[in-house]
Amino acid sequence: MGARLVALLIGVLLALAALGWVWQGRSSQAPLLVEDRVGLLSEAQRRRLVETHRLLREDHGIDYRVVIDRDLGDLDRYAATEFRRLALGGESGRGLLLVLDVAANELRLEVGHGLEGVFVDAFIAYLEARQMTEFFAAGRVADGILASTELLVAQAEGADPLGSLGLAGSGGAGARLPARLGEGARRPGTTPLAGEVADSPEAVLAAYRQAMAQRNDNPDLAIYSRETREMLASWVVTPAQMDNMARSLADCPVEVRRGSGDRVVLRAPLSRGDCPPYFLVREAQAWRLDLVAMQAAIRFGRNNRWRLERGQLGAYAFAFDDLRLDANGFPR
Repeated sequence: MGARLVALLIGVLLALAALGWVWQGRSSQAPLLVEDRVGLLSEAQRRRLVETHRLLREDHGIDYRVVIDRDLGDLDRYAATEFRRLALGGESGRGLLLVLDVAANELRLEVGHGLEGVFVDAFIAYLEARQMTEFFAAGRVADGILASTELLVAQAEGADPLGSLGLAGSGGAGARLPARLGEGARRPGTTPLAGEVADSPEAVLAAYRQAMAQRNDNPDLAIYSRETREMLASWVVTPAQMDNMARSLADCPVEVRRGSGDRVVLRAPLSRGDCPPYFLVREAQAWRLDLVAMQAAIRFGRNNRWRLERGQLGAYAFAFDDLRLDANGFPR
């Protein structure tokens, strides 16, 4: 009986050891997608970045890692060495490595050979200077990385911001830039709208597109609702975001207009899931964009397709009663 017990115990221990070996092996193989060695990010922010980059890998085959540290020396050399050490992207070379040196206040986004044709130097320099560091300056590092990932996804899916913006050439070493940590958020502009805006929802949306194309980040434009102005006054609005908005609006035709009282919603064809609906409210005898209501009710999925938070539609719910939505709020 004692021998059987010993044998049983040995069997259990061997099984546990085997399970432990398998678990450790899987854990060691799982990539450390976000490595914050200086505690710049909260744990919630780090987890959110990890999940976003996990989905980027799953949906687009892009292995994107982040390393935040201090006193890394020559950042170009460090990024190249770390990229090789991590073998980012494997044989496909579809890897990205963002390195942020908080002591030197510098960043570099290293691009693997399998992505060089998609994320050219000029695009990477633009992404860093016009999007990422705008958030870093405002003290929002995690948001800056997340917002930049959205533009990376758009570029990977075939958008061409450089062509539409008329940028040319290579950024070269421009992919290594000052991180602007602690610099302070850029003050919003005060430029008024160019010309009069006709009193129609379509004209207001066209004026919004023009403002974005001109990178007009004035939060007090007459086309905005009162609550929208209050919201935008404290937002980080980057040049890259405005460029992206102008490009989206230029490419998204209005097909459906649904109105009820002092509310109107303009929608693009449902086949254009990348074109969100726009909410407008009538205030002070004029139509104005209600970006606050849009921000609460509209979300974007993994592939930049819009969906609705049905419980947040409020006074705009009428505009979608002709649609069938799936369990996640995506229109069918």
